[in-house]
Amino acid sequence: MALYECVACLHQKTLRIRPLHCNECGRTDTYSLISQTEDKRLGSICALDIVLNEPTRAGTGDQELDSVLLGGFVSPSTSTVFGRGGTGKSRSCIRWATNIGPTLLVSLEMPLELAVHSAKSARANLSQLYVTESETDWEREAAAIHARCVVFDSFHYSQKQKVIKGTKTPLACYELSTWAKAHDGIVFMVAHSNKRNEVSGTTAVEHWPDYLFKFAKHGSNEAKVTIPKARYCPTGSCVIAI
Repeated sequence: MALYECVACLHQKTLRIRPLHCNECGRTDTYSLISQTEDKRLGSICALDIVLNEPTRAGTGDQELDSVLLGGFVSPSTSTVFGRGGTGKSRSCIRWATNIGPTLLVSLEMPLELAVHSAKSARANLSQLYVTESETDWEREAAAIHARCVVFDSFHYSQKQKVIKGTKTPLACYELSTWAKAHDGIVFMVAHSNKRNEVSGTTAVEHWPDYLFKFAKHGSNEAKVTIPKARYCPTGSCVIAI
């Protein structure tokens, strides 16, 4: 613990870290360190001492979805995208990601050429797309291209489905989440659905991400995207072209 004093109004505070906002005079960044103390009774921080900035959001290029997301995906963030086969999950994720910035596609289902062909037909920005079939060294590849987004397609073809000891989190989810936080990145993990049209497999894949997207066919060239879980926007749904 340390004692801080506002150089503007001389108000003093004892906190673990330097306060950013003075409750007495209303000024910011005015506190200076006076002395250290061994008093450890106050280990929390008052919410008023934290300067809040609006989260950075990255648009997907799909106006209907961006409207539901309040402008786009928060960075960093993780998403699980699931649904029946042929509903446009992978295509949409690649299009969203390449609209945001350099994207690494970890293609575990499709060979590289077919993955690129699918991305092209989905109107993805191929100049921002890099593809690998290896999930072993994807983090090194992401670093090499300075990736803004990672599309992991798909969880059910991964060799990293086993949960980490002492947790209920699969290794693949842990690695993707750690990468997103460390690089201020955006992650999309594609997953399959079961006969009940829920996320297939462990429930951790559903509870792990910041966003959960459910895809369903809507006509011949559209998909209905439902967001049953979201940390940074209201839940809702929209229809997009796939």
